[in-house]
Amino acid sequence: MKGTVKVLRGNTHRNVLPVLLAIASLAGGSAAQTSIFSVQRTPSRNVQGNTLNAVAAISTSDAWTVGYQNDSNLNDSRTLTQHWDGTSWTTITSPNPGSTQSCQGGNTGNVLNAVTALAADDVWAVGFSFTCTSLLKPMALHWDGVRWNVVSTPKLNTNDNAALNGIVALAPDNIYAVGYKPATNGAVQTLIEHWDGTAWTVVPSPNANTTGNVLLGITATSPTDIWAVGDQVAPGIEVRTLALHFNGGAWSVVPTPNPVGGSSLDQNVLTSVVAAGPNDVTAVGFTLANLTELTMAQHWDGTRWRVVPTPNKSTAQGALNTLHGVTAVSATDLYAVGFFADAASSGEPLTLILHFDGSRWTIVKSPGKGVAQQLNGVFALRGTTNVWSAGAASQNGVDPETGFLQVPLTLTLFASGG
Repeated sequence: MKGTVKVLRGNTHRNVLPVLLAIASLAGGSAAQTSIFSVQRTPSRNVQGNTLNAVAAISTSDAWTVGYQNDSNLNDSRTLTQHWDGTSWTTITSPNPGSTQSCQGGNTGNVLNAVTALAADDVWAVGFSFTCTSLLKPMALHWDGVRWNVVSTPKLNTNDNAALNGIVALAPDNIYAVGYKPATNGAVQTLIEHWDGTAWTVVPSPNANTTGNVLLGITATSPTDIWAVGDQVAPGIEVRTLALHFNGGAWSVVPTPNPVGGSSLDQNVLTSVVAAGPNDVTAVGFTLANLTELTMAQHWDGTRWRVVPTPNKSTAQGALNTLHGVTAVSATDLYAVGFFADAASSGEPLTLILHFDGSRWTIVKSPGKGVAQQLNGVFALRGTTNVWSAGAASQNGVDPETGFLQVPLTLTLFASGG
């Protein structure tokens, strides 16, 4: 999307199993709420498992999803990329900078968490890789129109265990990726890297505390208005939300609400963020208190972040309602995706889609198949009413040790509006 078209959000790394959801809604909030979804065909060529974590599109006939596929050792993984040409989805070969050879007493992995697309020959995907002898390292892949290539990321001046979770592209020479890195004392710090058209470099970024800071999503309206969100962890207190803002000169921590607290077991997590305008930014995630996980949305109005009410499938103790991704068709047409599970579903996760019409969030009915479903990311193609979401579904298989296994398979849902 060179020139005028920009991808204004990244995708998060809350990866579970694979599913691809494509939604084409009608213009306007009310039509989007009444969209009818149907299952589309997507490839699942790896019999061990296929997981999609994120999606981005350049046009109605050019979209990408990324994630990972399991190796014969189910704890090992390789990168997975799939492409939509307007008619069908195809798995495209992608490299693995980490090892792909199983080893005794260890695992290897190559996982893509986020993707952003500028043009048919300019697509980026980021995540992490690891080998039998190392922890997580940041990973970046680039599509040049012919093939995916590994692009070097900076060597960090700390131990291993770092990853990139989100990415946003403003121009071919102005791209940001966010995640986390370790400090020399073992603490976790925010990680922001920038692509200037030639190389990736680490950008100085602040932290909310001295113990744990993770960035999961990123969005932008301009080179001087960029947001990144995630969470912060410290001993003896609840997990708290985290938001950073870039004004063109420096990144700074911006206060965000924490709806639950009082126990170190409580959590307030922002997983994804999208900007519909400079003073119109929405972040989503979840809260966890009293063994119950509830959806959460927060809105930036140019002055402060505040919590916006969101619905849940169930608020009974033990229920899980979580949002992993958010995107905007317009300021009055937003989608957030994730999953829910409760006693009625026998604890099985099922897809969850929320819609914002400019006034309130509501639950949108969505189909699924398989024994487990989860949506991990979502993307709206600006200037259209096309929305895609990547997530997860599975089917029962057979494990040689336990006799039972859930095998991840890709799944696509589509709604034409109608």
